Amino acid sequence: MTERAVWRPRWYLWCALGLGSLALLHAHLPWLLQGYSIYPVLVVLFALLCLAAALWELPPATMACAAIALTIFSGSWSYLGIPGVPFDRILLAGVALALLLGAPGASRVPRIRVGGVHLLLGLTIVYVAGSAAVAGTLTSEGGFLSLLDEVGAIPFLMLLLAPAIFAGARERNMLLVTLVALGGYLGLTAVFETVGPRSLVFPHYIVTSDAVTPNTQAGGPFRAPITEGFACFACAVACAMAFAQWSGLRRTLAGAVLVLSGLGAFLSLERGVWIAAAASVVAAGFAAPELRRWLAPALVACSLLIGGALLVSPTLAGHTTARTNDKLSVWDRQNQTAAALRMIKTRPLFGFGWHDYPNSSTAYFRQAGTYPMTGFSTYNDPLPLHDTYLSYAVELGLVGAALWLAGVLCGLGAAIRKRGPARARPWKVGLLALGVFYCVLAAFNPLQQPFAALLLWTWAGVASSSELVNTPRAAPLATTA
Repeated sequence: MTERAVWRPRWYLWCALGLGSLALLHAHLPWLLQGYSIYPVLVVLFALLCLAAALWELPPATMACAAIALTIFSGSWSYLGIPGVPFDRILLAGVALALLLGAPGASRVPRIRVGGVHLLLGLTIVYVAGSAAVAGTLTSEGGFLSLLDEVGAIPFLMLLLAPAIFAGARERNMLLVTLVALGGYLGLTAVFETVGPRSLVFPHYIVTSDAVTPNTQAGGPFRAPITEGFACFACAVACAMAFAQWSGLRRTLAGAVLVLSGLGAFLSLERGVWIAAAASVVAAGFAAPELRRWLAPALVACSLLIGGALLVSPTLAGHTTARTNDKLSVWDRQNQTAAALRMIKTRPLFGFGWHDYPNSSTAYFRQAGTYPMTGFSTYNDPLPLHDTYLSYAVELGLVGAALWLAGVLCGLGAAIRKRGPARARPWKVGLLALGVFYCVLAAFNPLQQPFAALLLWTWAGVASSSELVNTPRAAPLATTA
């Protein structure tokens, strides 16, 4: 692999970056630079500049893994006392700049290759941006951020960059370590949040959020059981891969975190998460011959784990029973589905505009004869449509929804079927499980937080990498099933 020319910024450029950061703080958060608070701000800013200089010398995978880990706090930075500083997005921008400007850590990164899938996903972003512009939501905070994170422009960019960033075995192992560590944190947090002791939940805003909107579900740092369930399941898949590849104490640790993160997915108490998890395990087990003999033992182990947890904790058993018998969420979905179908009938081709469902949907709700009218949006409580496919059909029209769905299926399918090194095969099998989980969950819940899309498309990029030379090529999953 040929090395690229590298660029190391001079000391005065780092100073200029520091002064620019101070100018931004003065413009948007002036109170941080008043009185004695200016001194700790300057110390922190200097430390961050030193950290940025160190990261510039490291492989871009370092920043990418840190960004994925910090995305769990996206939208909650203010609760951590860090208003207006989205470190996850800053790190992702750093990854792109490192590749574009030729950072020393990126000197041996393979060239980025643009394919038809990337063009299709780029066209999807352009379509959604046009829809938002017409609807007047492009300049709103919710509309613009959802365009970046949910559809989303940033995850699609990671699909393009990840094959180069994670081409080496060391970089992919770095991602595995990140997801195993994340799974341990999320699993423990889910247990402490639902079973106790709650004093061990960190950060404390999770407990505070649960107190404001009391429920028995584990929402974790996302404050959303749906995303918590997805994240725990994704980490469980990574733990299974690590358990198969690692040895010694690391292998034992990966197995323990696999159990813990799987339990965390269950503690989300989201029926959509349970169904998606079962579907993805079965799909991966039947698609990959090497996993078929583990399918039945895995299902039995999951049943014993969940059954044991319910027997040990009567409180958890009560919460699970209450959640299973909850009719309110069923009524919400029935009312929302009926309203969405009326909206699609009204504007079938191009929809009502991106991120406009909460504003336009109330007029399309009707009182049903057998259940109460719930699930509609109000000004103070703009509820999302609990079906991602219907949501896109309502807001983007059938044209936009078909374009988005084609991009998802082609992007994930191409990454799974693409021939590549044998060491990429576990990532392909993992992507199959994660893709099935994502597509099934999308039919039950809105996938609005950035973590799910970011990890899914980064994983797809890793699975599609073909830069590991001198290794046997693996056949596509479809031909080995």
